[in-house]
Amino acid sequence: MAKARSLTPIRPLGTMIAYGFPRGHLDTDLAIAEQLGAVCLEVLPDWRALPDPIALRKRVAKAGLILHSAHGCWGGQSIEARRVDLGDPDPVIRQASVNDLRRCLDWLGEAGGTYLVVHPGGLSAPDLQSARRDALAESLRTLADHAQKGGLVVCVENMPPGVHPGSRMADLAALVAELDRPELALALDTGHAHLNASPASETLAAGRLLRTTHVHDNNGRQDTHEPPGRGTVDWADWVKALDAIGYNGPIMLECIRHLRENPDSLDGPLLERLARLTVIDDGTRS
Repeated sequence: MAKARSLTPIRPLGTMIAYGFPRGHLDTDLAIAEQLGAVCLEVLPDWRALPDPIALRKRVAKAGLILHSAHGCWGGQSIEARRVDLGDPDPVIRQASVNDLRRCLDWLGEAGGTYLVVHPGGLSAPDLQSARRDALAESLRTLADHAQKGGLVVCVENMPPGVHPGSRMADLAALVAELDRPELALALDTGHAHLNASPASETLAAGRLLRTTHVHDNNGRQDTHEPPGRGTVDWADWVKALDAIGYNGPIMLECIRHLRENPDSLDGPLLERLARLTVIDDGTRS
């Protein structure tokens, strides 16, 4: 007798992988994805090296996975820019930042992905918020124009404390809603949210603009990128927030280094916890 197919709606489980770095973790990261039961991936390439996107596309397909997203350049993790900061009021720095992220979008399209996660900026003074918001808006408009050509989406990520604007999701949601481009959306980082407020409240602030996630845990004080359950995030509360906004995108783990260095942490309790994060309560079940 054929096994009955579950009708429970679920969010796809994914994990970040590293690609193109000298230490070569791709094989290990893909094996971890298989152990997790992941169906999709976010790639962090070594942008300085600009590794072959077609080779990655083939590896991902061979593994039976989907490349959902890539983490774009940020700060000193750049291609040609001295540093990447989309909110820098200096037009020279901003233009170089946008140029690098255009290259990231082109790379992502060749690799077969759709969503590019970008940082809104770096550490900055609160009194620069207005100028930096204007600069970020200009950068995002330009990136949206470029993303449109390839059917791609730029997702702006909430940041740890000290980024103005960027640390609070409400600020980013207001800006993206104001720009009103289908090529622009939001990415929720649970670890960053836990340092500022809570993943649940920041998810509610993102609302229907949320397209992807970076999922990891911490103690509320340091951004340690640990697997869910090893810190103090209230995961049940977060799932309620995801259900409240109707989010059905991926639960994308961003704790690959911890899983790689601590293989024993990929155990039954973690898999059970991840399964609970993926289940959607759409109001149809009693």
